Amino acid sequence: MGLLEDKALVEAALFVSGRPLSVKELSRALGIRSLDYLEKLIELIAAEYAERKSAIEVVKVLGDKYVMQVKQEYSQRVVHLMPRPDLRTGELKTLALIAYLQPIEQSKVVKLRGSQAYEHIRKLLEMGLIYAEPYERTKLLGTTPKFAELYGFPENDPNIIKEAFRKVVHAEYSDLIAKLDGRGNEESGESEENPGEAAEVGESGSVEKVPEAGE
Repeated sequence: MGLLEDKALVEAALFVSGRPLSVKELSRALGIRSLDYLEKLIELIAAEYAERKSAIEVVKVLGDKYVMQVKQEYSQRVVHLMPRPDLRTGELKTLALIAYLQPIEQSKVVKLRGSQAYEHIRKLLEMGLIYAEPYERTKLLGTTPKFAELYGFPENDPNIIKEAFRKVVHAEYSDLIAKLDGRGNEESGESEENPGEAAEVGESGSVEKVPEAGE
């Protein structure tokens, strides 16, 4: 393929992924071997969006990854149109734990949440709410710009997100915090099969609980 076709392919990949992608990930997924060439294509795409003053932007995040996202000045006005993630109680607890402790090793999440955390993490990755990057023999997990947009954060700043989740995590997930601090030995008896409550950032900037649709 030529430059225009390659550029269109990279643009499509950034659009559908819903999460930050490294140049190496794009190279493996698209079969484009030259990392320098891929980087140049991404720069061209980003420049085109910026030139036409689009509400969409392509930016570099997390050191060496790129993401296509809605600009901050527009995201707050359209976030209510985004579909709520269909997450069960256990998945929400795993997501909250990752948001609060990010970047956190996957092995630690599994230690705290049990083996079901592997399935939770897989689903959260598929939904683009978290990222995973290789770290020693495990992976580091954290939230994505899509997570920030969905839950009303002005940006995907781990410090802002962690502070917002501090209260709700300690209030709702004290069993996990106790285990993290070495004070608890068992998971709570809460069922993992029933839909739970989503966390949402209120006007005050604190995280609140919002019942899932249909409750």
